[in-house]
Amino acid sequence: MRIIVLGGGMVGLHMLVSLRDDHQVVVVEKRLERVGELKEKFPEADILHGDACEPSVLDAARVAGADVVAAVTGDDEDNLVISYLSKFEYGVPLVFARVNNPKNEWLFTADWGVDEAVCSASIIVQMVREELTLGEMVTLLKLRRERLVIEEVQLDAGSPVVGKAIKDMSLPEETLVATVLRESSNLIPRGDLTLMAGDKVLFVTDPDKVDILRGVLGLD
Repeated sequence: MRIIVLGGGMVGLHMLVSLRDDHQVVVVEKRLERVGELKEKFPEADILHGDACEPSVLDAARVAGADVVAAVTGDDEDNLVISYLSKFEYGVPLVFARVNNPKNEWLFTADWGVDEAVCSASIIVQMVREELTLGEMVTLLKLRRERLVIEEVQLDAGSPVVGKAIKDMSLPEETLVATVLRESSNLIPRGDLTLMAGDKVLFVTDPDKVDILRGVLGLD
């Protein structure tokens, strides 16, 4: 996955360190001294100098070919401009934007090209580390906006659903299995798929059904 991180501060650094081993990560930073620090620490990393609000800099970073853009500068106005350009000028499928001042959070909407407003890089890193595909990430973010609960469970050997097919699980109403991660494989959750110990399962459910779901999974 090609990820463009626009902003090389502490948040951008965290993303670079967390994701660079498994993904192609490009960092853009406008402070020349900070660029020097990052290149000294990570000489093999792709670190570019420039103002990410400038289309020429985004062109140099090849934003048009990115899977994910993370606008994580320390300036909310810059993050909105970057998000807008990334989504509407370059067609990036998934755009995250950092909110520095909570009072500005109302601005970080789809109208500005923001798919998800974040206060830190943790949500981006977590989603990428889950080995979700880009389409799955977009779907999960839509679910979050619709106020549905995404419950992630790793099944241990003692779970009552281990050895059962999905169709035979007594799931509460308004609950579905979104995906099953088994070792390095992402399995389509068809009804005849039998769950195994160690599977990581993502459930989507209504907030009122979470306790019932956890009971079915033997987590109470």
